[in-house]
Amino acid sequence: MSKVYFTSDWHFGHKAILKYRDFESIEQHDQTFIDNFNKVVNKRDTVFFMGDIAFTEEGLKKLNELKYCHKKILYLGNHDTLKTEEYLKYFDEVHALRSYKNFWLSHCPIHPQEMRNRIGNIHRHLHASILDDKNYFDVSPEKHNYELIDFEDIKRYFGVCKGP
Repeated sequence: MSKVYFTSDWHFGHKAILKYRDFESIEQHDQTFIDNFNKVVNKRDTVFFMGDIAFTEEGLKKLNELKYCHKKILYLGNHDTLKTEEYLKYFDEVHALRSYKNFWLSHCPIHPQEMRNRIGNIHRHLHASILDDKNYFDVSPEKHNYELIDFEDIKRYFGVCKGP
């Protein structure tokens, strides 16, 4: 059975991120993301990366350590400043904003007036900040123990999926 996961803000190649995250080294930081990906994703799964993945081409190369999956889709973040061609070496698709299964997907939260009858906005960008609004789901790694988030859990948050 295939699954859909969300993750964000890996910040590969960005040593300054250690000021905000409790890791002893950038190597430990990066390996945590790789290990958490590889322990749950299989070849039939799709993974949405909600931006700020890698600051450098060297950082992007670390994505070669990820297990194969059906699809990796990137939503560009404010720190994803390399040429799009570089990201397309590692991702099947690259987007800025898109609707998926009646949710808005974006790196930054979209303005409430732009919801246009969607269920909600799955986003990132705020790091430790909190957007106290039930129309938004923040896939912040800090808020989710640096693990991928199953789309079924997000749908339960919005009340559109039954089950435990």
